[in-house]
Amino acid sequence: MKKNKWFFWYVVDCITLLLLALMIAILSVFNLKTSYERMEIEHIKIAGEIRAASISVSSVGELSVQPKETNEYVVHELTEEDIAEIEYCDSLELLAICVEAEAGNQDLMGKQLVADVILNRVDSPDFPNDIVSVITQKTGDVYQFSSYGDGHMAAVWEPSEETYEAVRIELGYRSNPRVLYFTEGRYNPYCEPGFIHGAHYFGY
Repeated sequence: MKKNKWFFWYVVDCITLLLLALMIAILSVFNLKTSYERMEIEHIKIAGEIRAASISVSSVGELSVQPKETNEYVVHELTEEDIAEIEYCDSLELLAICVEAEAGNQDLMGKQLVADVILNRVDSPDFPNDIVSVITQKTGDVYQFSSYGDGHMAAVWEPSEETYEAVRIELGYRSNPRVLYFTEGRYNPYCEPGFIHGAHYFGY
């Protein structure tokens, strides 16, 4: 009788322990699932924030956040000063091209003197008052600068460094502030003869 009673309680204790172990296992699985769901939610949240902002590390190692991309375009309106500066830079490029076309085979001083003719005309009341208008000026059916009319200027892809140097020098200080004409091989019949340099006859 005692043995049967002891065996009964032994079975009860084993069942109780098994039930406790099962409950603990169920609770552990539930906690793991809850933790995983929280981690997944956090991961989704972080991923969304990353998509919303493009994160990059700058060259100095600082973390910088750039705003998310939009379909809006930022329009920068040019001021009158901006436009004038652009036009001036374009005119200097045209000046260098004209000097290259007219005096590309001359020495540095020969290029400087051709640049002087153009710049001196801009300053003269007898000619247009800007570089582009001086270079493109026509008298009747003839262009003042033949290289503009015959396509030689259009054929210049890039002026030489010496030509750019000649233009830079004359923009700072004119080698000859009076010369207004030049012609290859002879003096222009409308000018006061001045001097010969290289292949060009310069006049006032």
